[in-house]
Amino acid sequence: MTAARTRACPPAVPFVFAIGVTGHRKEMLAPSSLLTLHERLRTVLATLARKASQAHAANRQFFSPDPSRLLFVSPLADGADQMAAEVALELGYELHAVLPFGRDGYRASMADDPSRERFDVLLSRATCSLELPGGGGEDLDAYVMAGRATIAHSDVVIAVWDGLPPRGRGGTGEVVSLAHERGTPIVHVPVAATGDTRIRWTAFEPNVITQIDDPANVRPFDEVSSEAVVSAILAPPPDQREREFLLTFLGERPRAIRPRIEYPLLLAATGISPLRRHHWRADLASKTTRAEWQSYSAACERAQAASAPLGPLEQSYDWADSLAAHFAQSFRSGHVFNFVLAALAVFLGTANLILPNWAIFLEVGLFFAVLAIIANTWAANRGQWHRRWLDYRQLAERLRPMRSLKVLAIAAPDPPGTAANPMPQRWIEWYAARAWQAVGCPAGRLDASRLSELSATIAEKEVQPQVDYHRRAALQLGRLNHRLEVLGYSVFTLALVSSAFLITGFAVAPDWVHRNYNWFTVISATLPAIGTAVVGIRVQGDHSASAVRSQQTSLVLEHVAQRLRGESSSLVRAADLTEQAARAMLADLDEWRLLNQQHELSIG
Repeated sequence: MTAARTRACPPAVPFVFAIGVTGHRKEMLAPSSLLTLHERLRTVLATLARKASQAHAANRQFFSPDPSRLLFVSPLADGADQMAAEVALELGYELHAVLPFGRDGYRASMADDPSRERFDVLLSRATCSLELPGGGGEDLDAYVMAGRATIAHSDVVIAVWDGLPPRGRGGTGEVVSLAHERGTPIVHVPVAATGDTRIRWTAFEPNVITQIDDPANVRPFDEVSSEAVVSAILAPPPDQREREFLLTFLGERPRAIRPRIEYPLLLAATGISPLRRHHWRADLASKTTRAEWQSYSAACERAQAASAPLGPLEQSYDWADSLAAHFAQSFRSGHVFNFVLAALAVFLGTANLILPNWAIFLEVGLFFAVLAIIANTWAANRGQWHRRWLDYRQLAERLRPMRSLKVLAIAAPDPPGTAANPMPQRWIEWYAARAWQAVGCPAGRLDASRLSELSATIAEKEVQPQVDYHRRAALQLGRLNHRLEVLGYSVFTLALVSSAFLITGFAVAPDWVHRNYNWFTVISATLPAIGTAVVGIRVQGDHSASAVRSQQTSLVLEHVAQRLRGESSSLVRAADLTEQAARAMLADLDEWRLLNQQHELSIG
């Protein structure tokens, strides 16, 4: 777990294509079918590698210049797993081994000495090995964990499978079902010498959620189908605008200063939060991020979590988080700026009634105030502050929980898209999915005796900070909404009092009213304009709804954090809870986007 390096622009993701395998053990493979099975596996792996190379060549501008990598994730069980791993190594794949329990006990559980010898050779050639905290050869849940970890770190899963439903825990049939539920493409290689290799994938029928045996899911494994699957996974979404947005992100530059501080000034003026250095010093956020990730990594190492190279993930998160904060502040400040200047323009437009000698200066001021509103709106729309804020915040919050999901080894973020069509429709989904795979499979040995400490670490270092953030956000937004409401009522009340005073003056002192009528005109025009500006800032921010949403999210995450602290020895439960926390954050994010995408900066 390394610290992020400073770079001049956000990092492009390296090209990584990961294939996993699940298959029947040696005793279930007929000797007469082994040669055919070997050739089928070679054909599948060679075809997928070739299609991946073509996808890389066609989309090279979206990836980093680092060498491309082909990963093969295998539990190395005797039988199909070992055979597929041997073929993958011959074809240049990098082997990542996922063992259901300690290597010595796992080795002893294998069918015979040749299988154990093959296991030793393959494990020695693996660039990454992960030992899960299973209880031994009779622990079926251990094999489920190994299958789940394989799926979590694979783009495609090869299943050497007899096509029958699961006949018990941890078997190939159950792993295939898990892959299907997750939306991972499955290359079904039949066990028997007869039968054709096929691809099973939910995205082949993107309109409904299908079952594993639904014919709509199935295509022959040929050039056309394999290319469609690989391209859909590895290439950015085909929408040209999404590709342009991705290139915009990759071309962003660091911003040391945030010049737009109108929104922080509003918070300070309303007593919500004081103006601090980080409001105009963007570089301070990266220092905070680096310190927080270092603290997280150190805590995970103390809990003997699986190790993963999180430095690139931290770097991507840091860029997305910093840029999101920059454009959020710019966009919100742009709204405050427009409403305040609109109220000022009303005052300048009427002030010549009471300051006739200053009429030319007031008119010049009015001209530049209106010009500033137009220029501010034009700059915001041309610079896509709103869209970049929403996109970069969504990306950052997709990347953040990946570190905890990685160190748990068997957990994974939800796939992009929908349950029926698990394909990225937006560039942020694609980038996050590729960043996840680029980290690769975690390495090391998860100690069963330290699982409670690891769960507590994730609760304290990952989930609880999000609980605290949402509580603060709910409190601050609720206060801001209330104070703006009070201010708006107060200003309109003053306007009402002024109008009532003027009406009364017409009745009791008309001469005095006529002598001071210009002052009343300015007040009658300016106060409602100020009140309207306050209401506009409040409505555009929709602070009340945001406060309610943050409060609800904090309650969900607090419950997850409590459960994580209470888990004593179950990796599966810790993974499920951490996935649920990531899911809750993502749901909050989706609601937040729907809430804010309607509030673009405009004049009309």
